Amino acid sequence: MLLSDSRARAAGCDGAAGCSAAGCGAMTRRGVLLAGAACASLFGCGFTPVYRPGGAAAALRNQVAIGVTRGRAGFELREQLENRLGPAVPDAPWQLTFRLDITRTGVALTEEEGITRERLTGHAAFTVRHRGAHRGGVVLRGRVRAVTAYSTTSATFASAAAATDARVRLARALADKIAERIALTAGDWAR
Repeated sequence: MLLSDSRARAAGCDGAAGCSAAGCGAMTRRGVLLAGAACASLFGCGFTPVYRPGGAAAALRNQVAIGVTRGRAGFELREQLENRLGPAVPDAPWQLTFRLDITRTGVALTEEEGITRERLTGHAAFTVRHRGAHRGGVVLRGRVRAVTAYSTTSATFASAAAATDARVRLARALADKIAERIALTAGDWAR
């Protein structure tokens, strides 16, 4: 080995055959060059960050009023949307409404036909409208889906707590998908 032991360890050299001062340095330079080429290829292909300053998705922050719905899952979905999109200013130009459907299916049965695992499937249909009197039309309509599961036990309280937690997780996952869809398409309609 051409490097001192401490310098070789610091450079990541394990003393294997062919490792030398030039070889260890070349690996570092090669890694830097490859990382630079990867970044350049992303920008060369037209990649732009969704939330870049001045971008359409960033401009939507606090500009989308979110409709109110019933139920705990609806509340959680709305809260997560507000976390992602920001609380709307009073004169927000966009209105988001949604409809939430959750179905429960038993997926694990005991020999006595008791259910020990439940799957929740959620669908959220959403619409974004321009609130202005002169525009007022639908600019985005979509539907997202998410799935989660939870275990049930013979203890009623534990099963109820697990079901509530699963509904919250499901609602938040649906909200994240809606916010993502809004951000990805904002360049087409949020002008």
